[in-house]
Amino acid sequence: MQFILLLRQAPRQLAFGVLHSFGSSFGQTFLVALFVPFISASLGLNATEFANIYAGITIGSALCLPVVGRWIDKVDILSYSLATLGLLALGCVMISVASNVWMLIAALFVLRLAGQGLMSHVSMTGIARYFSKHRGRALAIASFGFPLAEAILPATLLALIATVGWRYTYAGSAAFIVGVLIPVAILLIRGDQKFRAAPARKDKTAPKTASATNGESQTALNADNSNDQAAPSGPEHPRLFRSLYVWFCMPMLAAPPLIMTALFFHQGTISSHKDIDLGWFAAGFTVFAVTSVMGAFGSGPLIDKHSARRLFPWHLIPMMLGIVVLASTTQPFVILIYMGLVGITVGFATTLRTAIIPELVPLDEIGAVRSTLTAVMVLASAMGPAIYGWMFAADISIEVMLMATLIVMAVISILSWLSERPGFYVPPGISPQDSQ
Repeated sequence: MQFILLLRQAPRQLAFGVLHSFGSSFGQTFLVALFVPFISASLGLNATEFANIYAGITIGSALCLPVVGRWIDKVDILSYSLATLGLLALGCVMISVASNVWMLIAALFVLRLAGQGLMSHVSMTGIARYFSKHRGRALAIASFGFPLAEAILPATLLALIATVGWRYTYAGSAAFIVGVLIPVAILLIRGDQKFRAAPARKDKTAPKTASATNGESQTALNADNSNDQAAPSGPEHPRLFRSLYVWFCMPMLAAPPLIMTALFFHQGTISSHKDIDLGWFAAGFTVFAVTSVMGAFGSGPLIDKHSARRLFPWHLIPMMLGIVVLASTTQPFVILIYMGLVGITVGFATTLRTAIIPELVPLDEIGAVRSTLTAVMVLASAMGPAIYGWMFAADISIEVMLMATLIVMAVISILSWLSERPGFYVPPGISPQDSQ
């Protein structure tokens, strides 16, 4: 019921979030992977060469994200959105005309930076800083664009590739972005100055967490900023990144993308070792998509009730249970259970990792902090397949590998829990002495 009320209250803002999470798919790995065989054949690349190029581009785009991502805190979000959509369309055009490896590298860099990085950044940052009381639910709704794209676009684009070829399909994607996504984005928030405006610079006092505000009377949207004072000079969020809290929680942010990407990337090796038909993994992705939606929408009310910080140390538990199931048996049906449990963690992580930021920093720093943390997660996802590939090359058994993964996840969950103990986090603008 709360989700329905929220949709009635702010349909345009939520649709803006969904549009950008949906549009991010044009730069996401699951969609780019559909084109890999055709691009490789056209440019004379083998699988290893393309994989190395793609990993390097992913790392490069991640390193640029903290620089470009922080601009969202300073400019009108519609202007930032249009620039991002234009960059995404440009990437699609560039790859459609790529005739050599260097053109491909440039095109993929633009596509990854705009798609995987900035489109989802616009969606999550815009929603997180606009909604207050129902932030968890709002982020869950905005994230629905991710599974929606996963359900619709692969089959659609494969049909187009079979009909008109991969180059015209990418050119058509650019036309869709320019002709549909950009006009809809303008239509949704053109007249909403409150949503569009960059947050006013504030004194660096501690923002209230959801748990501290549950009993208070407040609107669903962020309050008027008329009493804000000018920010002090200096780095934008020095206290946050100098606190033990961030460094104890950083492994929790990096673990899901690193482990999930690695295990999905090496699913063929896992299926071969366990003598399970690869079709079970294909079916598992359907379960994964369903449970990730359930996890995202289930996490929203919990975040609004308990706060993201309280929930954060526990969100790896479903994935840990899934890895236990995967390691313990060779029965084919366990793949569905494993993928379903991983999907729950991914759904929770989608909302938690953005909802936690406004509980730590002022609204005018959300974009800068989120882009930095997102860069860490992108780097982790790029490293995952290589790390596990080295372990496979060293003839470490899958069972041992999975048990080691489980132990690491347990340790970093404990570290995240310890980070909530007194003294680990000093809010911006408060001296360490004052926090004691």
